[in-house]
Amino acid sequence: MDPIAIDNPAEVAAAKTAAIHAAMLQQSPRLLTANFAAINSRDVQLLFDLYDREFFGSWLAKTVQEISGRPLGFRVSSGMSKAGGKTLHGIRTGLDGKRQHLYQIAIASRLLFNTFGNIQRPVEVCGQLCTDRLQAMQRIMEHEIIHLIELLIWDKSSCKAARFKTLAKRIFNHTGTTHDLVTAREVAAKQHAINIGGTVAFEFEGQRHIGVVNRINHRATVLVESKRGMPYSNGKTYLKFYIPLRMLEPVQNGG
Repeated sequence: MDPIAIDNPAEVAAAKTAAIHAAMLQQSPRLLTANFAAINSRDVQLLFDLYDREFFGSWLAKTVQEISGRPLGFRVSSGMSKAGGKTLHGIRTGLDGKRQHLYQIAIASRLLFNTFGNIQRPVEVCGQLCTDRLQAMQRIMEHEIIHLIELLIWDKSSCKAARFKTLAKRIFNHTGTTHDLVTAREVAAKQHAINIGGTVAFEFEGQRHIGVVNRINHRATVLVESKRGMPYSNGKTYLKFYIPLRMLEPVQNGG
């Protein structure tokens, strides 16, 4: 099957993705509900395999195997804080001196688990409204599959380019290339009243510290002014702390 030639009507793409949604809930031992609480690399592989069979007649897996001599890799990443997923293509030189291609698809778990939880709001991924985590993961997988197709055929891929957008629209009826999943910053702001640049207090090893939030991921990076710290571009020196959000107390007026 030539993926470039695929042109699914919107209702066909919707029916196929709905069938995959149902199959995931039936076949995965971890996805007990559509707002699942745990996933691993086997779930990512299962989702990919369902898409590959339903949309491409298993062309993707076969082509990866033909080019790289090994199956496509899968990973769940708890470290990705902005991208919903990532498709990696690496090239290395083997012991025989020949180039070896490596392909892997990663799904960002933390963003999914932040979403459809305590913070309730509409969520769009790739221009489509999602009502649960599984739907959001499906849209992410679809996006990464388009990256994989481009890498397999042209050795490069960009979701900002017209070719990517055309393929995504024709195959999956995507009308966008971004997501608005709930980020760590949004969780920090809405659930803990903590924002980058804000002043916070916390206890560390029995001492109370007051500092400024410099970065927010699954923990906050807090800079505390100290003569023992490292110099920064503003001329001051700071100690750097990585503190769970629940341990931070917003401080008004720097007090």
